[in-house]
Amino acid sequence: MDYIVLDLEWNQNPYGKKGSKPGLPFEIIEIGAVRLNHKLEIEDSYQQVIKPRVYKKLHYKIKEITHLTNEELKKGMDFRKAIREFLKWCGDEYTFVTWGSMDLTELQKNMKYYKLERILDFPLYYVDLQKIYSLAYSDGHEKSTLSNAVEELKIKEDETFHRALSDAYYTAKIMQKGKFGRFKKRLSIDTFYSPRIREEEIFVKFDEYTKLVTREFLTKEEMFKDKNVEGMRCNQCGKTLERIIDWFSDSGKTYFCVGKCPDHGYVRGKIKIKKREADSFFAIKIMKTTDEAGVERIREKQESIREKRREKRQRSNEREVIDAYYDAEDNSDDDD
Repeated sequence: MDYIVLDLEWNQNPYGKKGSKPGLPFEIIEIGAVRLNHKLEIEDSYQQVIKPRVYKKLHYKIKEITHLTNEELKKGMDFRKAIREFLKWCGDEYTFVTWGSMDLTELQKNMKYYKLERILDFPLYYVDLQKIYSLAYSDGHEKSTLSNAVEELKIKEDETFHRALSDAYYTAKIMQKGKFGRFKKRLSIDTFYSPRIREEEIFVKFDEYTKLVTREFLTKEEMFKDKNVEGMRCNQCGKTLERIIDWFSDSGKTYFCVGKCPDHGYVRGKIKIKKREADSFFAIKIMKTTDEAGVERIREKQESIREKRREKRQRSNEREVIDAYYDAEDNSDDDD
């Protein structure tokens, strides 16, 4: 199994967001990739400048960062030809590695725009090295820049940043030098395309948590009637949990819960609602081992949400009383 370390550079509308093409806010202008074998040895590389078809003039910021020129882009390869060439170069057995999740999202947006849909594997598993770097060296949430990670690991900076191949090269070096071995099974799941039917739903079990990516639903009521979404099961043994804190929401987009397994203790649940189309959405559900301190944090979050809602209701009631008072005053004036 090879690792394809991928980096992309993209352009955007040089005249502002208002004139952007629907579905294509960023147009890929360069593909860079490095192939690593299972021993994380660099075996090959790929680089191609892409001739833009939508945003033909470079945005001044992109020009400033990449040092690409409009003349270079005019000599680039057509995206459809380049992506076919690139995927042929990737081969049959590989896993993408990226610094963050955005490269794969923008790659698929560009492919969709050119009617090259669902060519990549589904589900699409990949290594988000930015996330793994945070797990290895920080709190698992902080997002370090590529250049900061290179500096922190004392990797020799012999290439300029913000060109696709050089950034792919630096990402590969981080993978070689960092603590990748501890987290190599911690694959991320790309959700640019979500499951369409129950049989396509994605369920993955990791050491500390399970992840479910659901099919699309039309309403939240329909979603929470689904036993795979609403159910609380232990991430280690799969047993039904005793409900300690039932599902509650902070804003309608994220839901939390806590359950207890007789064998493995506390498990906290989290559901993130993701918009798909104008009339549909899907959910990403994670069940993860926690402790009493973790349970207390969820309780505090729930109480904080309840308090904010009580304050909101109180303010609303006070406004109603004030409005009723002034309405009565107005009516009294009319009587006079």
